[in-house]
Amino acid sequence: FQNIMPKGFVDGFSRNENYYDSFREAMAVGRKAIDYDKKKEEYKNQTGNIRRGIGLATFWYNTAVYPISLESSSCRMVLNQDGSVQMQLGETEIGQGGDTAFSQMAADAIGVKMEDVHIVSTQDTDVTPFGLGAYASRQTFVSSFSITNTARVFKEKILDRARKILEYTPNNLDLVDSMIIRKVDNKPLMTLGELATEALYDTRDSEHISAEETYTIRNNAFSFGCSFAEVEVDISLGKVKLLRLINVHDCGRLINPRLAEAQAHGGMSMAVGYALSEELKYNDKGQILNNNLLDYKLSTTMDHPHFEVYFIENPSPVSPFNTKSLGEPPTCSPAPAIRNAILNATGVQVNKCPMTPHVLFPLFKEAGLIENDYEQDMEYDA
Repeated sequence: FQNIMPKGFVDGFSRNENYYDSFREAMAVGRKAIDYDKKKEEYKNQTGNIRRGIGLATFWYNTAVYPISLESSSCRMVLNQDGSVQMQLGETEIGQGGDTAFSQMAADAIGVKMEDVHIVSTQDTDVTPFGLGAYASRQTFVSSFSITNTARVFKEKILDRARKILEYTPNNLDLVDSMIIRKVDNKPLMTLGELATEALYDTRDSEHISAEETYTIRNNAFSFGCSFAEVEVDISLGKVKLLRLINVHDCGRLINPRLAEAQAHGGMSMAVGYALSEELKYNDKGQILNNNLLDYKLSTTMDHPHFEVYFIENPSPVSPFNTKSLGEPPTCSPAPAIRNAILNATGVQVNKCPMTPHVLFPLFKEAGLIENDYEQDMEYDA
C-alpha cells in the first residue's frame, strides 16, 4: 500500500494527474469479492503435495504521453436523406466493439437515436478521415474528442438549417432523439428526416449537411486495476490449476458495460495463457518449432475458471465522456497475481513465464518440496 500511486499524484513527465484513490478502491473491491483475508489465513503453513494459494497484483496504465507522443483522431459526419447520420472514422473495429461505442458517443453528442448512426465499416483511410489505428488501448478515449468536436459543428449546422425552415433563432431550438424541438417547452417541431429532405430538395437553397474535424490529444488519464487469483498446485507434477480469477478496473465511465466486461474477459483469457501455457519454442538455428495452434498452447475455456469482473467508475475529467483505457489493462495483472498465488501456496518465487511444469518442477525440487530421488523413482516406474 505504501508504494502505490496516491490520489493527487502528478506525473512530471506526462503531466497526468491521479484524481482518485483508485488503487485502494479496486483492491478493496477484489479483496472482499474473493474473501482474501480468510483464505490467506486458511492457506498458512500448508503441507502435502496439493496446496492452495491466493495472490494479488496491481497495475496502472496510460496511453498518450505529452510532450513526445501525441494522439490524433479525425471524424466526418454526413446527414443522409432519411435523417440518419453516416459517420466515418479512421479508428478501427477489430472485434472489440469499437463501432458500437463510437455510435453511442455520436448519438449522445449529436442528439439522435443510436440506430440512426451508421459507421462506415471500411476502416480504410483511403475513404475515411485519418486515424492512427487500434493499439495501446487508445481508441475510445482518443476518438471521443474528434467525435464530440465534429458533433458540435454538425449539430450547429443542423440547427441553423432548422432556423431557416422554421423561422426560429438557433438558441431556441435543440436536437433530441432525432427530433428538432423547441427548448422552452420541448415541443417537437420536425423530425431530422424531414429537415434533411427539405434541405436536400430545396430548389433555391439546397444543402448537403456535413462536418469534419480533427482533434489532437495532448493529455490522458491514468487507469487502474488489480487481479486476485486463487490456485491449486500439484507440487510433484509442477502443475498449476487456476481456481478463481477476479479483475477489478477503474476505466472511467463505462460507455457500454457489457462490452467492457467482454473486453475484460478476453484480456483475462490472454493473460491466463501468458501465465501458464503460451511459449514459442526455437531450435539451435532460431527456427520456431511450434508455429501452429496444436503445439502453441493457447488457453481454452477448459483451462479457465469462471472469470469475475468488477468496475469502479471514477470519471476522468479530461475526456468528453470521462473514459479511460480498457483494451490492454485486463491482461496486465493476472499473470503476476497467479505467480503470487503460487508463492503463497508453496513459498517458491517464480520469475519466468509461462509457469509450466518445466519451469516449476526444478524450482520446487531446489526448494526441497520434491525429494531428490523422485526423478530416479519416475525413471524406474517408466
